[in-house]
Amino acid sequence: MTITEPSRDAIAEPPAAPAHPTLIVVTMCLAVMVILGGVASLNVAIPTIGQELQASQSDLAWIIDAYAISLAALLLPAGALGDRFGRKRLMLIGFVGLIGSLVWASSTTDITMLIASRFLGGAFSAMIFPGTLSTITNVIPSERRSQAVAAWTVSAAVGGTLGALGAGALIESFWFGSIFAGTAVLCVVIAVMTVLFVPETFDPDDSNLDPLGSLLSVIGIGALTFGIIEGPVKGWTSTETLAGFAAGVIFLAAFVGWELRTQRPVLDVRLFRLRGFSTGSVSIFLQFFAAFGFFFVGAQFLAFVFGYSPLSIGLAFLPVGLSIPLGAAIATRLSTTVSRGVVGGVGLLVLAAGAAGFTFLSSGSEYWMFAAALFVFGAGMGLAGPPATEAIVEALPAERQGVASAINDVARELGGALGIALIGSMLTAGYRRGIDDAAAGLPVGLDDVIRDAPAVGLGAAAQAGPDGVGIVDVVQSAVTDGFGLAMWVAAGAAIAGAVYVALRTPPPGAEASALDASSTTATRRAGT
Repeated sequence: MTITEPSRDAIAEPPAAPAHPTLIVVTMCLAVMVILGGVASLNVAIPTIGQELQASQSDLAWIIDAYAISLAALLLPAGALGDRFGRKRLMLIGFVGLIGSLVWASSTTDITMLIASRFLGGAFSAMIFPGTLSTITNVIPSERRSQAVAAWTVSAAVGGTLGALGAGALIESFWFGSIFAGTAVLCVVIAVMTVLFVPETFDPDDSNLDPLGSLLSVIGIGALTFGIIEGPVKGWTSTETLAGFAAGVIFLAAFVGWELRTQRPVLDVRLFRLRGFSTGSVSIFLQFFAAFGFFFVGAQFLAFVFGYSPLSIGLAFLPVGLSIPLGAAIATRLSTTVSRGVVGGVGLLVLAAGAAGFTFLSSGSEYWMFAAALFVFGAGMGLAGPPATEAIVEALPAERQGVASAINDVARELGGALGIALIGSMLTAGYRRGIDDAAAGLPVGLDDVIRDAPAVGLGAAAQAGPDGVGIVDVVQSAVTDGFGLAMWVAAGAAIAGAVYVALRTPPPGAEASALDASSTTATRRAGT
């Protein structure tokens, strides 16, 4: 398919009233649910994949994070391509590629091929995701736009929960690849709905195509993630790990330098000088850093320590789907009487309290303890979310709200990708340390076998005869240690973020007033 730029006459024509506004919104919401459910659904499958493929912890992290990294790194350039060449056109190309990657993932049992298919899936999902909200804001009439955006927001929130439940049901009925096959079928349906109901939209004036900046960011994020994931396995001071960290720092520094120089940056890093923009972005980054990281390690804790099935894992995560909306509703009410920085800071502290609550769990704990910590964790996300988004939106003038929306998405996806990497690495580090501490009580040479992953350890226990019970106890204890360490890292990051948000968030309207004053002064100078 050859992509050609639309004619200026076509761009200049205002969009006609959509023939099927409700179907447009439904289609875009379904697309968001499928894309964001792509991470949550696979978390439920991670224990099964680990057992069936005998995958190491770093393998499992890459299977999840390959999708999240490419999605996060390519959101901005993909959004610019959609603005330039047509959002519907790019979404359809994305669906074709995503369906192909899902079919590939469903049919392979090779770990390397599975990781590669997930990376491609994230890249093609990046072609779809930015166009969903942009299409809604461009074609839905103003009197219905707020309800449409609210529906899009809800779909983004519930996509992960529904994805986890659906994945659990599919795995228990079929094989782990059925998650990908089922998602591919959904994508076919949504792609057909896009063809039938969604009109084409363009916005070339806002499209900042920056190939070099995009390439530098992808390499930098990928290298940094490599160092984080492989650190516990290869050693934090190994040549490979240090090379990953060094390359990540170098390429990300080059990215910032280039964005400061180029005329049309894919990301204007100067915007982070605005206090509302920076505090809102940091808050959203940390919320999803903690959340994506938790779901990755939490699913393994439920499977390997509580012995839950995939469907039971999906059901176990349901409390967060209840507490996030509750926290968001409270935050909205408080925003009229309490400062945004306080509400956002308290939200992150509540999230940290929930994360800390997970550290008290053990193999003898009951589910209600897990559910209570999860409810608090979700309530914190709900409290912190609205003030963070409002701070980003209010920091920029009306004509730059597209940038605000894009940064909101990037902060969320990038935070999630790095959360899976770092919090997942803490689980690996804690697990390996627990196995090393118990090595003296294991059969000779077995500690080297089970250090790779809990799934490998439980597989060895099943074949160890009378020694099996002791091996299971060691593995579960080591997983608990790793899970606790991972959740302390999540809690610490949220606490640091809470302090920053509480102290740095400006009062509502403060930066908007400054921008208006600056714009007025510039206009007067131009007039003289």
